Amino acid sequence: MRHDEEARCVPFRLPVSPAGRPAGEWEVAGDLYLPATPARTVQVLLPGLTYDRRYWTLPGEYNYAEHMCRAGYAVVAMDRIGTGASSRPPYGEVATDNHAHVLHQVVQALRDGAVGGVAFDRVVTVGHSYGSGIAIVEAARHQDVDGLIVSGMLHTTTKLYAEVRAFFHHASEDPILGPAAPEGGWPEYYMTQRPGLRARMLEHAPGIEPEMSELNERIKATATLGEGESLPVTYEVEHSLAIKVPVLVVVGEHDALFSSEHVAFAAESGPVHDFEKEFYAPEARLEAHVLPGAGHSLNIHRNAVDWFETARRWADGLS
Repeated sequence: MRHDEEARCVPFRLPVSPAGRPAGEWEVAGDLYLPATPARTVQVLLPGLTYDRRYWTLPGEYNYAEHMCRAGYAVVAMDRIGTGASSRPPYGEVATDNHAHVLHQVVQALRDGAVGGVAFDRVVTVGHSYGSGIAIVEAARHQDVDGLIVSGMLHTTTKLYAEVRAFFHHASEDPILGPAAPEGGWPEYYMTQRPGLRARMLEHAPGIEPEMSELNERIKATATLGEGESLPVTYEVEHSLAIKVPVLVVVGEHDALFSSEHVAFAAESGPVHDFEKEFYAPEARLEAHVLPGAGHSLNIHRNAVDWFETARRWADGLS
């Protein structure tokens, strides 16, 4: 299935709506990457909290989007509502229900050829952290995707997870995001990590190059209070149990947020699979993989390409 061809990037802005509101009230911005050989399958990439689409398009071999495009897949790297070049509604509207509703509209647009003029037969959603939660909720409610890759999210958390709210401050107070505020300033309760705490949450220092850690701080984006307050929705077992398509779960061995004795502290893939399979329906045919030596944000770690290849092989198996 490997094609090793250069990707063509098609920027897009897609009109979308919040749940129960008129079409076109918001816009989602992103890039559609197309391999030279027409692709039947598109992967839709969903960043986690305090990331935008740049998480998936990091330099060189850390670029997930280009890796998959070279393997013959079309890829959508998009900014969640509230981040990047997408619309920035009030914080209370930037929450799980609306994210899932927006993702459903993106999936339908890809099937209909409304993004880049290309219609796709198969759509796979690929999430990181909160983006994984959005993908789970959307798949459960709309049953419109052909597979999910859930990275950086388990149904068990660490002690640090319960403490991270104190890690955040308003984006206007941040030395990176403050000077980069949009016209009119950052909206109320648009937050990001305080300087220095991002690494503690998202990285495993022995597994990351110093320049990638520095880049990770520079590309920080926002998260809203609405997202934080609606996070529990993404872990509700009714959603994961409702998924009837294949699921791959990938987590870092040293994830500072998602791990516990229930998964043998993610030292090996077996215990992670055995624990997580209870949260998914048999139709999900759950597979699980632990990326050795990596922290929460898999893409920035030295061996990111290893998990890219795990995801590629799994996606090839859907054909």
